[in-house]
Amino acid sequence: MLSPSPKPHPVIIVGAGPVGLITAVNLAKLNVPVLVLERNHQVDQSPRAAVYQPCAQAELLESGTLDDVRKESVLNDVMTFWKNKERVASIAKTQDADVFPAGLNCPQPKLAKILVDHLLNKYKAEIKFCQKVIQIDSDAGQDTVEVVALDTNTNLEIRYTCNWLVGADGAGSAVRRLSDITFDGFSWPKEDFVATNVRFDFMKHGFSTANFIMDPVHWSVVCILDDAGLWRCAFGVKAGMTNDEIRAEIDEHYKHIFPVWPVEYELVELNKYKPHQRCASTFRKGRVLLAGDAAHSNNPIGGLGLTTGLLDAGPLGRALGAVINGRAPEGLLDYWANARRGKWLTFTNAFSIENKRMIQMAGYSEDPLGIWADDEVAKEHNMEKWVRTATPGKKQEDTQFYESLADLHNQDMFHVRQWSITLDPRWMEEYEDPEVVKYRISLRPDRL
Repeated sequence: MLSPSPKPHPVIIVGAGPVGLITAVNLAKLNVPVLVLERNHQVDQSPRAAVYQPCAQAELLESGTLDDVRKESVLNDVMTFWKNKERVASIAKTQDADVFPAGLNCPQPKLAKILVDHLLNKYKAEIKFCQKVIQIDSDAGQDTVEVVALDTNTNLEIRYTCNWLVGADGAGSAVRRLSDITFDGFSWPKEDFVATNVRFDFMKHGFSTANFIMDPVHWSVVCILDDAGLWRCAFGVKAGMTNDEIRAEIDEHYKHIFPVWPVEYELVELNKYKPHQRCASTFRKGRVLLAGDAAHSNNPIGGLGLTTGLLDAGPLGRALGAVINGRAPEGLLDYWANARRGKWLTFTNAFSIENKRMIQMAGYSEDPLGIWADDEVAKEHNMEKWVRTATPGKKQEDTQFYESLADLHNQDMFHVRQWSITLDPRWMEEYEDPEVVKYRISLRPDRL
């Protein structure tokens, strides 16, 4: 039985992760009341994203949250590439690191908590937990969307009505599925990824704040999470393993990843997940909008997943706020949807796959799981185009890349390249204060 419908909301956002929350903050800053529905009983506490590129920090700054995020973050000032436990190359912070460092490392649950505090304490907004969206009717009225959620605390179904619905509920998005929007692409069929939080003094043994361990089997991304000895150590396993099975063999991974072995360490958390390369067929369907992993999902090597999501969220919040406040036409949302989808398809997807290929040394090393094999499995999953990028010639290409990083200019341009994921800062200048646009432009490297 449905409980009575509350009064209509201007915007409902499904998903209280950083993407949904940044969208909400940007809307609330424009005096648009926001309701956020989250299926869990609290913000997700599992090990997830941890690295925020300068372009993502610009969005945090514009949302007014960066100062608080910095207080909970560790400066990520050097990225090091390792092979056979030998340093191959390094990338230092950018030339304009006085504006944004090369990266900030902050566990996603900490970021989400900061955003929740800002949203609830500074603005007109509400978050309801334990709300599992089970039905969407976008044809309920010309200007409304109806959302039915199951309250998992009371087992009651609650009907909500809104003028605009934003799905920021992750790769398994209920909003996307219930809106009949396809999620095109593929999931890596022969492997799963594992994110672990571990206490060990990597820095004592020469690791920098971020590290790529290049290996065809025991590859890893290792980065510092706080000043108390907590580090993220991510690696790959064969598909279908349970968490208990992974824990049982974790030393077999760690002995190849840690700078010295055997050692004592503390495994704090472990989270297994399936890596994807998928994109929604549209980011807007009527009054339903998708952002973050609900709109696109890529493997996280290189830290482009949540970074790209935050770059969806800020512009979406500002554009939707302008539409609701009568300053911009609805067509602005079509521009946003097409532009953000284009950024993922032309940059994030290909770059994240190339990062994965490089760290796994694909094309010129052993591949016992056949991850990069051009076989029937690849054909079945429509991933032939991508596995065929793993050619023997990549060995020389990778070597040249590492050698090029001896030049500080090339290090700098590696960071600047990340800004390619952003929209042009002038993209909605017709509907914004000129000083706001001028300030946004000032945040970008002048080398773009």
